[in-house]
Amino acid sequence: MVVITGIQVTEEEKSVIDELKRRTINLLTTKMLEDESLFYRFCKARDFNLEDAESMLRKHIMWRREYGVDTILTAYKLPE
Repeated sequence: MVVITGIQVTEEEKSVIDELKRRTINLLTTKMLEDESLFYRFCKARDFNLEDAESMLRKHIMWRREYGVDTILTAYKLPE
């Protein structure tokens, strides 16, 4: 067993998490990359099926960009 941010995972699950991180490293912010639980949640949601977890994470990233989730606090202008 390996521990990721307080969660015990098997070696096989850890390898899926690491591969998901490797495949999406260029799409994520530094803060997201540092959050090991992010990758765990997407893998767990798809029963550690790498392709399904990757697809889900990519859609999540696209949604965040489309709606400006990562920049809303700095980019939002109050209506006058």
